[in-house]
Amino acid sequence: MKFRAFVYLLVLILLGFLSACSTHKSPTGGTGALFVTTQGDSLITPYAIDLSTGKFTANGKTVATDSMPSAVLLSPKGDALFVANSASNSVTAYAVNSDRTLAAAGSTQTGGTDPVSMTMDSAGHLFVVNEGSANVSIFTVSGTSLTQTGLFSTEPFPGATTGTDPSAIAITPNGAFAYITDKVDGTVTEYNVDASSGALTNPVSYPVGTAPSDLGITNLMAGSLPASNFLYVANSGSNNVSAFSICDNQSTTCASADGGLTAVGSPFAAGLGPVAMAIDPSSKFLYVVDKQSNQVSQYKISTGTGVLTPFSAASISTGTTPVWITTRSGTTVQSTGGTNTFLYVANQGSDTISIFNYDSTIGLLSLTMPPVSVGGQPSTVATK
Repeated sequence: MKFRAFVYLLVLILLGFLSACSTHKSPTGGTGALFVTTQGDSLITPYAIDLSTGKFTANGKTVATDSMPSAVLLSPKGDALFVANSASNSVTAYAVNSDRTLAAAGSTQTGGTDPVSMTMDSAGHLFVVNEGSANVSIFTVSGTSLTQTGLFSTEPFPGATTGTDPSAIAITPNGAFAYITDKVDGTVTEYNVDASSGALTNPVSYPVGTAPSDLGITNLMAGSLPASNFLYVANSGSNNVSAFSICDNQSTTCASADGGLTAVGSPFAAGLGPVAMAIDPSSKFLYVVDKQSNQVSQYKISTGTGVLTPFSAASISTGTTPVWITTRSGTTVQSTGGTNTFLYVANQGSDTISIFNYDSTIGLLSLTMPPVSVGGQPSTVATK
């Protein structure tokens, strides 16, 4: 009798152990959100992402944008989404509901023409680059409400040559410095950002490649103190990427933290017509959309130097005419302890979204499934 009880107890312990192992090995699921704008029908569509597989399904009703949505931005809290509309010269705002559906919250004119790029600083200012009128609209943001506080001209200043075609903007993680690319000039210009008003001052220009179209900034931390970050510029005319170290946080190599740029080993070769980029959340990898060669170029970001090293498979194919890219962290990778991260690419020419995944400790892209049809000429994607 005692022996049978002992066997029964042993079986229970063994089953508990196996159950614990099984639980440990199972990926953590969950649901994320994907928002897709389409230029052909001027809509934005919310989707639910299965964070175990990266697949997405429709989530609620599509919502109208203004004409020709060209850029998208999710607020830091994730409760508001903004879309720049290049043909309407406007920004449309949406509330992101708790179920990740969208509710339209109004349209605001930028005061410029052909808005193509947006960013937001840590103080709650929204910056909109108006390519057609060569200026930047500055708004204060309260929920989904926008109040314009300035319209900053990017026309020539002492030291610049033409400065008539601004194309993209990015701001350092500390919100102190902004950088704007110019397609005609072939430059990226650094500005100081006023924390209270968002005003841009003290411009300094640096040469990059031909027709720069997008830029991105890392978000690096060294222990408890911020490290100097790196800035990358996609040059659509010269088919390469420029790289710079940013003097944005004081260190032994950055005494004054004045936002100055120092080129690092660039330019780095890309595919044909690089127009958009995404930096991995850990700032270890860079992914660049090559519009004319229908691919994503993929690079490792070297720690400490910012130098780009292409993967052994330097690129991976997308759908036709890819124009926008974003990432979304998914499940834990049990074999490495990394995160299975998904990457979404809007393919305007084939009316599809490509879904890739990568292990955050390795970075190499894999195609999750064939491109998914969404119709309507997708122009931007954002994730939550």
